[in-house]
Amino acid sequence: MRKILVALSLLAASPAFALDNVDVERSNLLLQLIRDNGCSMTEELAETLLPENGFTKKEVGAILRAWETADWIAEMSDRGITLREESCTAG
Repeated sequence: MRKILVALSLLAASPAFALDNVDVERSNLLLQLIRDNGCSMTEELAETLLPENGFTKKEVGAILRAWETADWIAEMSDRGITLREESCTAG
């Protein structure tokens, strides 16, 4: 099985996913899920939490692209994602 965050990273880098395609409510839900887990999400946790919350790879890819543009991500790799401290603590 391909690692979900590797696939999501590739989707996030795709120019086909414009910021206009991001659903703010879904972005906020994903943000809260990551915040609830110490502002990081491992690949293993993502494989469970994302499908449980109805996220598709395409949707998460668009959200991550928007977050990269907004500089909310400190680190993103095949191991997981970590938010910048400012993104984690922002209201």
